[in-house]
Amino acid sequence: MTGPDRVEYEKRVNRVIDHIRRHLAEELSLSSLAGVAAFSPFHFHRVFKATTGETLFGFIQRLRIERAAVALTAHPDQSVLEVALDHGFSSAATFARAFRARFGMSATAWREGGAARWSARHRDERNPSKQVRKPGKASRARRPDTLRKRREEEAMSIQVRELPPYHVAYMRYVGPYGPHGIPELWVKFQKWMEARGLASDTAIKLGIGYDDPHITAAEKCRYDACVVVPEDFPSDKWVNVVDLPGGKVAVSQFMGGAHEISEAWNQVFSAWLPESGYQPDDRPCVEVYRGHAGVDGKPGVFRCELCLPVRPL
Repeated sequence: MTGPDRVEYEKRVNRVIDHIRRHLAEELSLSSLAGVAAFSPFHFHRVFKATTGETLFGFIQRLRIERAAVALTAHPDQSVLEVALDHGFSSAATFARAFRARFGMSATAWREGGAARWSARHRDERNPSKQVRKPGKASRARRPDTLRKRREEEAMSIQVRELPPYHVAYMRYVGPYGPHGIPELWVKFQKWMEARGLASDTAIKLGIGYDDPHITAAEKCRYDACVVVPEDFPSDKWVNVVDLPGGKVAVSQFMGGAHEISEAWNQVFSAWLPESGYQPDDRPCVEVYRGHAGVDGKPGVFRCELCLPVRPL
């Protein structure tokens, strides 16, 4: 059953989709589209993907290419460059790369019979009722995605509470999110904490990802490994200190490896948020690690709280 909050999310995202369709040839920025939806720009890209299954700019690119493909055959008097510019592409070269990536041929070849051949080749895919199954062959049952099911269950047990403000020392990593650079950062940061007596069982550590990897280039994504320190704690050549504001957050308990945490975040956005009565606030997501976060007997597995900043819808 579709709840009223999910309906509100879908209504706002559909408003953005309608806006994109009407202004496809214009510049479409994240901030302007988030304004159309009345969501914070900080998390809108993830809200859009959770609601539609496509990234925001992936959707815009797909729509532009598909509309241009129709125009190429419907308006043979227009040049390829005119079609490209009419559908939001800045140059013929940019359009040519995008078109070939989508349809496997040039725009000229599309006009010269490629469109008909492509349509015929994909007709059966668009009309599954005409696909013939070999006699005696049953469709193979899909294996349940137990990881996704577990993540969805975790997402549904989320609690909304206040995250207090913290004074932290942090070490920063810049590069692709995932199971490589960030774990190495934490190993280095742990050694720094141990050398200064900060790695106790009562220590509160925070992981903060400041960028959405669907928008920001992977090599420019920023992530801070933090530990809560006294107000008079000095910075040094390895770390800076900063005050982190508190506020209302949706908290999901996570246990798993570095390669699983991205999917866990996705489930917070897709399985819980649209039904929650909340929307993302304009603050970064935070991982909270309390004491020793590792799980005994399971190398690479850790526990933390995934904290999504929220405000009422």
